[in-house]
Amino acid sequence: MSMIIGNNMGINSSFNNIRKAGGYKSVGEFSKYLIGKYSCLTPGKNVAVSVTPGMLRKAVSDEKTGKWLERELAKAPDYIKQAQQSASAHGARLTFASIEFGEEYTTMCTCTVTDTPGKDEDIDKWLEKMEESKEEQKAAKKKADKKAANKKLREQRIEHASTFKGPDLKSVTESFMKEMAISNSTRSMVSGFDMKA
Repeated sequence: MSMIIGNNMGINSSFNNIRKAGGYKSVGEFSKYLIGKYSCLTPGKNVAVSVTPGMLRKAVSDEKTGKWLERELAKAPDYIKQAQQSASAHGARLTFASIEFGEEYTTMCTCTVTDTPGKDEDIDKWLEKMEESKEEQKAAKKKADKKAANKKLREQRIEHASTFKGPDLKSVTESFMKEMAISNSTRSMVSGFDMKA
């Protein structure tokens, strides 16, 4: 019997104090992260991707295992698509596919194939949802990266304020011009010039 991580988050609370080098404090926290990042953990009518409780515990406590699990979850929709294409190439139809990631890096795949040619509409819909989710995640990452780059750029900008005093406007202007000539090599532009009489 397989456990679908997306539908069965009631993992025994005795595992909640396991620490992972990657920063997850509990199996539940790591599970929520995985479900948020990997849409393949949301089952379809004829397709399911799941993670056993033992693998979750191991992934939380061992960073190497966590990275392996994430790599495999990222590839899971591709595995199902390849199974579907393989069945079609042999004149058959994939009508059910299940992938379960278990302890000791084991992966169990269950596929049901009929001798009727074609594709299962429900699996096609699920695969489309996975592709849309992948594109949305790429767009969100691009947006977050751009926002982070803009923030970094704003933080790097150096604000420089100078006060110029003199008996008249001509001497203040000359002082300003000298300062600009000296600091022109270190500043790329002047954002403002306020003068008070």
